[in-house]
Amino acid sequence: MYQAKTCKNMVVTEHDEQLKEQQESANNNGSKAYKYRILVVDDSEMNREILSEILSEEYDIIEADSGDTCIDMLRKYETGISLVLLDIVMPGMDGFGVLNYMNRHHYLEDIPVIMISSEDSAEIVRRAYEMGVSDYINRPFDAGVVHRRVYNTIKLYAKQRRLITLITNQVYEKEKNNRMMVGILSQIVEFRNGESGSHVLNINIFTGMLLESLVQKTDKYNITWSERLLITTASALHDIGKIGIDDKILNKPGRLTDEEFKIMQNHTIIGASILENMGSYQDEELMKVAYQICRWHHERYDGKGYPDGLKGDEIPISAQVVSLADVYDALVSERVYKKAYSHEKAIEMIINGECGCFNPILLECLLDIQDRIKRKMKTSTPEDNPFKKREKKAELKEFENAKEDFMDVVSKNIEKEYSNLENEELVDFSRGGGKTQILSDMRRKYLE
Repeated sequence: MYQAKTCKNMVVTEHDEQLKEQQESANNNGSKAYKYRILVVDDSEMNREILSEILSEEYDIIEADSGDTCIDMLRKYETGISLVLLDIVMPGMDGFGVLNYMNRHHYLEDIPVIMISSEDSAEIVRRAYEMGVSDYINRPFDAGVVHRRVYNTIKLYAKQRRLITLITNQVYEKEKNNRMMVGILSQIVEFRNGESGSHVLNINIFTGMLLESLVQKTDKYNITWSERLLITTASALHDIGKIGIDDKILNKPGRLTDEEFKIMQNHTIIGASILENMGSYQDEELMKVAYQICRWHHERYDGKGYPDGLKGDEIPISAQVVSLADVYDALVSERVYKKAYSHEKAIEMIINGECGCFNPILLECLLDIQDRIKRKMKTSTPEDNPFKKREKKAELKEFENAKEDFMDVVSKNIEKEYSNLENEELVDFSRGGGKTQILSDMRRKYLE
């Protein structure tokens, strides 16, 4: 499950409660109480000093003497900054340049900006508001007015973020059972495929990280937070079609023959068909996104992928992102047919086009977050982390009671949906006289 960043999208969220705890802790330790941090951006040292004098008693003030320095501060502190006081006229990057950058990188969603300037024409003020500033103060200004507007803006954002947090938590709880069922089903597919139990978890994490980087880098795909949640959840189902591929092909230790590879390619179509035939759930957004991912996560940006030979942005961005996450995890993980590559080697192979052809923007995102991915790999691999081993066992135990009933439902539904497949010799879901069919064996072994 994709999770919001601990920095961005967290500015003053639940801040009253956090601030109270921090202040109590500080008082108990005899240390200085926590203060909201305000960034003052002005090329005039005198103006910065005046604002600092007005606000420093109640707020932690940091300063920037240019637009470029302001950008550096935003990158350094991110949403550790509670408010920006921004001048317009500055050498180099002016105030509007800063606003443009903050809009492009989504900082304005979390960090409010108050313009303070002697420029008071209606056109300038209108442009500032259109670019997203929360307030506009003309210079010369009254100290009391500045103090009150700063206080009101910070508190308003705190309330907005608390409200967003409440709504997000409600959505999260509502989708919890769906994610649990998706998780169980993905574990079933992994079990048959002979992959480690962390594969789906890794795909989930990497997909979320790539999406996070993508929305910061470009607005081209206009991906909302709810769509990011759907894509990360649906990513767990990317290989569901492998449930219809013979074990001997799935777990073959050597190279697949041309015929076997063609059969393996069918898993994209099988997975999409399973989802397409879900009856009353066809119109659900999760099903639509999962269908895109299942069918097209093996397409290539140059049009040489399968099953449909889609090219460029004909491939839904959901499938593009999951495809890149899947290839990376396949490279750094051990398989029956290969040893694991190092993180550095995997990145090199992907960038050099040795493992497919990907969207150049996504490759830029991969390079941007490669260090974070490496750190996340070390903390999310159960095999190398005793604490994660215990956590994984507890998670599997939580699902134990749901397995058998769920497997019964899955078996019956898949038997029904695939009773009319043309290539029944490849996907035999009939119960027959014995219990040696794919699902029967899988079900028995998985529940043991």
